[in-house]
Amino acid sequence: MFEVKMPKLGQTVEVATIVQWLKKEGDYVKEGEPLFTVQTDKAEIEYESPYSGTLLKILAQEGEEVPVLTVVALIGEKDEVIPENYLTRPKTSGEEAVVSETSITSNLGSRELHKDAQIIDTPNNIVSSGEIKASPRAKKTAEELGVSLEGIKGTGIEGRITSKDIIEAYEKQPKITPTAKKIAEQKGIDITSITGTGPQGKITKEDVEKAISKKQAPLEKVSPPISAQKIPLTPMRKIIAERMSHSLSVAPHYYVTVEIDMMNAKLLRERLPFKVSFNDIVLYATVRAIREYPSVNVQWGGDCIIQMPDINLGVAVALPQGLIVPVIKKAQELSLEGISKAAKELIQKAQNNKLLPDDYTGNTFTVSNLGPYGVDHFTAIINQPDSAILAVGQIKDRPVVIDGGIYIRPIMKITMSCDHRVIDGALGGQFMGKLKEILEKADFI
Repeated sequence: MFEVKMPKLGQTVEVATIVQWLKKEGDYVKEGEPLFTVQTDKAEIEYESPYSGTLLKILAQEGEEVPVLTVVALIGEKDEVIPENYLTRPKTSGEEAVVSETSITSNLGSRELHKDAQIIDTPNNIVSSGEIKASPRAKKTAEELGVSLEGIKGTGIEGRITSKDIIEAYEKQPKITPTAKKIAEQKGIDITSITGTGPQGKITKEDVEKAISKKQAPLEKVSPPISAQKIPLTPMRKIIAERMSHSLSVAPHYYVTVEIDMMNAKLLRERLPFKVSFNDIVLYATVRAIREYPSVNVQWGGDCIIQMPDINLGVAVALPQGLIVPVIKKAQELSLEGISKAAKELIQKAQNNKLLPDDYTGNTFTVSNLGPYGVDHFTAIINQPDSAILAVGQIKDRPVVIDGGIYIRPIMKITMSCDHRVIDGALGGQFMGKLKEILEKADFI
């Protein structure tokens, strides 16, 4: 019998939340096959089974926060006996199992209820909720499970709603992963209209994202909410809020903008024997500029300036649930093709929730590109512990004056946000001048 433990997902990760089990007890699982998904502070990750065998016991439920290296499941032979110390669920005896209020509350916390258990409401406990008659326990159960009493047909005395009615109503509701539910709530998606593709028909994040893409709602026809609505913060949104607020409060930002003629960069793409994006070209040019001005590849150390030995290039990636910055490690050792390949792999991992914490930590300089969204120019907040970040706009045909003549050229605006504690204005200007020169020459072959 093998113990499946919550993986250590990075040097700084101590706990993680199980979002969804991709297998159920009794299923056969192969080594390397996705077993469950995990939510860390900024990413949802699929965890692959380290063993082959039957999933004998699930010890940590969906939505449960678990310390790393904690045993979350058991895998073994189909008829293997599970040790007594792993059998944590209470056993019942007799023809009818009566679940106490304490055990009900405990089970509700993990969103699991024994279907063979019978909830008993005594007539003396019956009260009404407005015009809807329900027992106190039914009201409590409904609150715990997030089930509305409206529309539930009671099976108790005089049609009163019992806890059993609530549980049955909950079980009939669409099953959805926590991440998918949060995204649906934020985007106003009706989950009852979504067909789940997860295990046992559970609605996944991908199902919700597909529903969002299909949703046709012209902006001018959308009615504002009748009253203010509170949207719960996702773990990723909390982290983004904390880090961005901290960065602006501790780092005195200033901004340097240059306009770059991208004609030679466009010609370069046509000549290359491999495919690259303009963003790849900007990333590669940025690394070359940093190599000539390593003083921008630094961090504030409180009582010193820390010169970083490697260029670990952060690439901002927008996800439905927020922004994440995977990192190209030791980018100074990579060619243009190598940077392009590394960027594509990290972006794909981010979009498929495959990033590990080590994939988005250790950055020393960051690039954020909003050009694909039609943005001409913007300023970005420094991604700590970096001391600078580049904000890249779209390439747009503009009239420019060259040697007294007016020409139409593909122009791109780039703005660098700098931490004035460590990067002075002159250094910021020199670096941006070098970056402009490198991109306009586009002499990468």
